[in-house]
Amino acid sequence: MTRPDIHRRRQPPPHGQVGYLQLPALDVARSAAFYQAVFGWSVGLEHGSFEAPGMIGQWTTDLKPASSAGPVLWICADDLWPTLDTVIGNGGTVHGRPQLDNGERWLVEVDDPAGNRIGIVVLARTARSQTMIAVRDVEASSRWYQELLGLRSDHGGPEYERLLADGDLVLQLHDIGTEHHHGPVAGTGDAVGNGVLLWFGDVSDFDGVVARAEQLKTTVVRPEHRNPPEGQGNGPGHREIWLRDPDGYTVVVASPDGEAYESPMSAT
Repeated sequence: MTRPDIHRRRQPPPHGQVGYLQLPALDVARSAAFYQAVFGWSVGLEHGSFEAPGMIGQWTTDLKPASSAGPVLWICADDLWPTLDTVIGNGGTVHGRPQLDNGERWLVEVDDPAGNRIGIVVLARTARSQTMIAVRDVEASSRWYQELLGLRSDHGGPEYERLLADGDLVLQLHDIGTEHHHGPVAGTGDAVGNGVLLWFGDVSDFDGVVARAEQLKTTVVRPEHRNPPEGQGNGPGHREIWLRDPDGYTVVVASPDGEAYESPMSAT
């Protein structure tokens, strides 16, 4: 039997790849906390070292921070606003508004806590649905959607709420009587519950939603059913349940497409 080589060397990085970075710091711990919070870098405070995707490096107090001269390090991030908010919250400074580069990416320059100028790159996205509905009780509606679908609050309060799924904004709740800077969100009269059907698809925990809807004593508009009906082929091949939320909006919850796949044998 061939003995495995437990001391096998890791494959070296390709020629030309940036593999090691020294970052000037005034306070290594403070800089480490900044890059860990903003970009998710893995930090080793004992040696002032870090590991970033495709690169390792170290903070050093032997070099002077560079605020305007020399190369600028541009670092990729997933989202624009949460990243900039984290920059400010961890001792950094944002310089000007983000600029759209060729319609493909957002670019914005920031200073880290030591004063190093770095750039942040965020991929530009196409339009995404971010539905807002007018409700009578924002906090009660927020609890209902959180308990039913496992959404997470990203704002909170009695006037406005943002609800996230896997970090993405999927629903906004706005008090019907609060105008803020934009005037009434529902126009004139009591418009809650009218003309809007809220669809939440690709819900893996569909059976859990059905159970929680019963626990919440939710009004069922259409009970659990298959789309399309049994024996009519696959189409989307998922299950649905239609519910009424606390303000009268119709909420459709659907399992992932293909979850209720019907084999040819079962259809005969």
